[in-house]
Amino acid sequence: MNIIRLVIALFIVFVADFAFAEDVEIREYSIPTKYSSPADLVIDSKGNVWFTEQNENKIGVFIPSEGSFKEYDVPYAGSPAGIDVSRDGIVWIANSIGNNIISFNPETEDFNGYVLPTKDSDPSDVAVTDEGVVWFVERNGNKIGSIDPLEGKIREYRLNTPSSRPSAIAIGEKGRVWAIETVGNKLVLLDQGKGSIQEYLIPTPFSSPTDLAVDDLGRVWFVESLTGIIGMFDPESGRFNEAVIPTRNSVTIRIAVSKDGKIWFAQNRGNKIGMFDPVKATFEEYVVPTYRSLPLGIAVGKEGSVFFTESHRDANKIGVLKVK
Repeated sequence: MNIIRLVIALFIVFVADFAFAEDVEIREYSIPTKYSSPADLVIDSKGNVWFTEQNENKIGVFIPSEGSFKEYDVPYAGSPAGIDVSRDGIVWIANSIGNNIISFNPETEDFNGYVLPTKDSDPSDVAVTDEGVVWFVERNGNKIGSIDPLEGKIREYRLNTPSSRPSAIAIGEKGRVWAIETVGNKLVLLDQGKGSIQEYLIPTPFSSPTDLAVDDLGRVWFVESLTGIIGMFDPESGRFNEAVIPTRNSVTIRIAVSKDGKIWFAQNRGNKIGMFDPVKATFEEYVVPTYRSLPLGIAVGKEGSVFFTESHRDANKIGVLKVK
């Protein structure tokens, strides 16, 4: 098994309300509802940033062109966690405590909830295919599920590893459905046609992987929150590569892939946004201006701007990192 570990040291410059590292700038925008603890976020086709507010049971949208926010109360009890947007602009939310998957239509401002068959399943993340099928993971239910909005039918697939605690899901090339098992320490590939599940053991034991993203080459990138590693799995070769994040014990939670193939990640305890360049095999890290902001969700826009949530109740912001 081919395992590569890279340690890169670098210096960060931090100034006032902005964090500069060469030609990078970070701006922060306070969410209107105080102490809402924003979690996950996603960017729609218009460039607007949708996010979940887990402490206040709301979803919000940040409009970068205006620097403004809109917020919506979720009409179902719970705590919104993962979020995604379909090609037709419908926002989908995993309502972890409420045990349902929720859709929101920005045009009509209507919500619709789908109660999951498995009781107290704790759905934590969602991902929508190009065809509009909504996939999700059930952290307590130990399952992957799907919803076809046209049929309104819910399907569930039990994972092979018991009590694996799946935490994130992503759609790859050819419609491949990938998930990650935080306790099981594995990547999961689900065959939509057959409903079969294949698991791949992550090389580093007890790494506590929490999120994943798929690049344009079909490679699966993931974060190992406990060991401070960015991992990559190549389905074609069946090999893993791993790279050690420079800041130790930074508790990296979420990950995203930009159009140019760079890997961006939020360092929750390290209070930084990191970037790994697979071509150069180098890291860069950028300090978030707000102290102890607990950056969590992360997404990259088409023009390359990196958006992230600052989940600490007192920070409560959407951050934007731009390369000048």
